[in-house]
Amino acid sequence: MNKYLKITLIIAAFGLVAAALVWKFYINKPHQDIENATPDFSMTTEELWKQFTTDEQKAGHMYNDKVIELTGTVGRVVDNDSVVSIAFIMEADSMFGDKSISCEMLKKYNDEAKALSKGSSVIIKGYCAGFIGDIKFNKCSIVK
Repeated sequence: MNKYLKITLIIAAFGLVAAALVWKFYINKPHQDIENATPDFSMTTEELWKQFTTDEQKAGHMYNDKVIELTGTVGRVVDNDSVVSIAFIMEADSMFGDKSISCEMLKKYNDEAKALSKGSSVIIKGYCAGFIGDIKFNKCSIVK
């Protein structure tokens, strides 16, 4: 019985060490600083929209989980409590709502985003989260 207890304790110790390493290096890893990151791609909103609507799978593989700098014309600014989003309207659709590229801003850019008016030109850098009817960007900052 003593032999089995030692083996069990050794396996448990290895398990605890493995769990600690997974927590430290995988679960608790630092967030990417998208605001200061060099963009993987720079393009207009029209170019990005065309690529996603032409071949969603190919564009998804190319742009999802990447930092992208977008140049476009503001369609609307949405202010929901502490979350401010800038939407670039790509296709007007009165029945199901407009098709757009939606950029959720970092909190420090909320006031600057609220000051933008419809039709103004802006350059935004953010993390492409994918295409779900609309193209979603997170952690966005205003470049210009």
